[in-house]
Amino acid sequence: MQTEIKTIQRNDTPESACACGSGGCGCHSGSPQQREFDANLPDRFQLLQEGDQVVEFGSGMGNDCLSAATLIGPSGKVIGIDFSEANIATSRAVADARDITNVEFRFGDVSEAPVTDEWADVIYSTCVFNLQSNKQKVADEMYRVVKHTGYVCVNDFVLLNDIPDGLRSDAAELMGCIAGAEKVSDFMAYFKKTGFSKGGVVEVNKVKLPDELLEKHLSPEQVASYNDIDSDDGIFSVTLVVEKPETCNAETCCHNPDKHKG
Repeated sequence: MQTEIKTIQRNDTPESACACGSGGCGCHSGSPQQREFDANLPDRFQLLQEGDQVVEFGSGMGNDCLSAATLIGPSGKVIGIDFSEANIATSRAVADARDITNVEFRFGDVSEAPVTDEWADVIYSTCVFNLQSNKQKVADEMYRVVKHTGYVCVNDFVLLNDIPDGLRSDAAELMGCIAGAEKVSDFMAYFKKTGFSKGGVVEVNKVKLPDELLEKHLSPEQVASYNDIDSDDGIFSVTLVVEKPETCNAETCCHNPDKHKG
């Protein structure tokens, strides 16, 4: 990935070894032995390689972790982190039932991820980042846990223009993480501030909200603008892929307590 962290542009194409789609992305910076494209494989897993070490921040019921575990093979490992004990119990039970042994589910807060430093080749997060009360801390944890030249892939919602509070609240009932959606520049700033220097938004999709919901909060002209795919009005689903630098300096070292001062 050669592009600097940048603001959102429609029809961006990734300049990296990453395949991303509306369901997420798969990235890797290690072995040149990359998986051939499989039309039946979700985009978010296309480039996972055998032996990868993968972490999912907010693993939910464990479905993505279990799928990734089968793709990376017995020499790799997946760790799923979730704050729901019920989700962890369900995920572990399914893994046991399927005899998938290279996946581990850990109860924990993603702002204090229970994973050692620089362990992961790839970190995933889908519709979890916006739910966090301290987003900068979560971005910091992703930076700490991923290896140098490893990738972090975050799928969530952003805004280009402000939206009415009532519309945000109603939309959040359809998809909870919309409640925490921020301007795209603010979203990306968390990752730039913590030390990621390469990467960017590799996919943008406008969220189609029901007209009856839009009409509660917007004029007819605004509803038309929100439904116009080329308009900056509305809510957007984005996939951000960032790469940890090969080496640290004083400003990007994840153990430097002064990194974020000022």
